[in-house]
Amino acid sequence: MTKDRVWISSFNGKILVMDFNGKPVASEGDFPFKEKFLGLMGIGVAPNGDVWIADGSDNQLLYFPGGRIKDGKIVKPAGLKSPFDIVVDSQNRVWVSNSQSDTVVRFPANDPSNVESFRAGIGVRALALDSKENVWVASNMDLQTPQPKLPDGISIMEQFKLVTAAMFKYVMGLPQRPTGAINMIRPDGTQLAPMGFTGEAINIPWGLNIDGNDDVWIGNMWGRSVTLLAGDDTKGHPAGTKAGDVIHVFQSGSIQMVTDASIDAAGDVWAANNWNLLEADVSENPARPTSTWGGGQGITVIYGVAAPVKPPSRMGKVQTY
Repeated sequence: MTKDRVWISSFNGKILVMDFNGKPVASEGDFPFKEKFLGLMGIGVAPNGDVWIADGSDNQLLYFPGGRIKDGKIVKPAGLKSPFDIVVDSQNRVWVSNSQSDTVVRFPANDPSNVESFRAGIGVRALALDSKENVWVASNMDLQTPQPKLPDGISIMEQFKLVTAAMFKYVMGLPQRPTGAINMIRPDGTQLAPMGFTGEAINIPWGLNIDGNDDVWIGNMWGRSVTLLAGDDTKGHPAGTKAGDVIHVFQSGSIQMVTDASIDAAGDVWAANNWNLLEADVSENPARPTSTWGGGQGITVIYGVAAPVKPPSRMGKVQTY
């Protein structure tokens, strides 16, 4: 979301841009691209209004200077491997996660050839900027997990299928073990915990966001939970609490396999129930009584548990009132 528009990407390669009344502000013909896109993923909005969209199928980014649709262009920095999410810091540096590898790349918006790479976990997903402009990173798997083999050029859905099968075999084997990592990359590129924050409370994390206290809210797919981690030198926690410490794990019958956890201006946490019963999704012959339980049931809201954020919440670093 920008200051006056809502941008939506999709797996079918389409982009929808609306005003706050839900009215589209552009038609397909207003976009300057002749290429056919597939697997469009995360959207990052810079403090100056630039809009960046990750093209997870073609290892490239779509760039709209100042959010101007007709000025859109394709940018191909080195090091992209199925880009998934994007954040842009106050130095106008673009950070991109690679869902088909273990890296996050960074480059100046005015010089995409100047690329730096930072290691996170395996299968990097969501990114978020706290008020100190640390970049928090959610990866599906930690660095101890065997990395699945993903052929180049496969579709997003084929990636999901292969990754899910590999994680199912690893996580649900005997003994059962959680996997996933949360990394914090400082503005200077150093990391507080290079191997990431891991443990039972972090189990195939997919999405994360930062609240107004700079604490970190994580959507766990396998854990069927929303996990709250202490942020970088944040307040209101017991003495001795360090960045990355687990503050609380939220679970209930209404929280399913979560892919994102977002915070609003009232401090509510909205959890996206993307999937419900994994067997119904991945099994070739799922049990008939639960065979239609693959998809998750909507969104669960946890009222008032987070420090409020000032919208638009993902336009640069998090801001509070």
